[in-house]
Amino acid sequence: MSALAARMIDDDAVLIAKGVVRHQVFDTSEYSKDAASSNPASPGLITSFLPSLGLLSIKEVSPFNQSLEDNEYAYYKNLLEDKDTPEMKKFITQVLSSCTPLLLEHFVNSIDEIKLDDVFCISYNSSQHDSRCAKHQDPSDITVNICLERTEDLGGSQIMFYGAKQLKSSTSSSTPSTPTEEEVFLVDTRLGCCTIHYGAHPHETSVLTSGERTNIVLTFVYADQNKSGADRTCYAY
Repeated sequence: MSALAARMIDDDAVLIAKGVVRHQVFDTSEYSKDAASSNPASPGLITSFLPSLGLLSIKEVSPFNQSLEDNEYAYYKNLLEDKDTPEMKKFITQVLSSCTPLLLEHFVNSIDEIKLDDVFCISYNSSQHDSRCAKHQDPSDITVNICLERTEDLGGSQIMFYGAKQLKSSTSSSTPSTPTEEEVFLVDTRLGCCTIHYGAHPHETSVLTSGERTNIVLTFVYADQNKSGADRTCYAY
């Protein structure tokens, strides 16, 4: 499915009807910092929350992943082991505090129904040979994906969803149909904003055509393992 065949949806109410909740977590006037990008392939002005959140280190290449970072694919770094550092604890607390009302409204009856399972950073830039994240499902029950950095010249790199998922808050009694071309839609990655969706909602990242962006993804699973579907394989569905 080409990104050109999917329409961009900017209306939050329409997104909710399709199973995607968008929410502004961080206020750009309070947290962001503008600077020239350090990436020669993306020289535009970059706006980032990472300095003020104390999270600049998440983009540093470690000895563990150095051999993997050859600009073939998007940069990935697991942050689960860092979740108890002061900076990550503060970040996760801020995200949960901001998103809990929406999780309760649209996904769960009690926040105790879910627990944090994974945290990772993913960064896309125009020097990467393949900046597209192929169509997949997440190995989570609920995913919170937050854009913390992007250049002013960012092109592409939207999230493309396939079909609709009915949220807890939905009043519709109908079951979503099999995805068709008309049901494929794009969601832009706004700075400081997160998208919240079921892990089982098929999606992909469209090709980045210019600029760069960095996201932190938090994945949650149901505390009741009998209810969880998070043991799925990303690309097998």
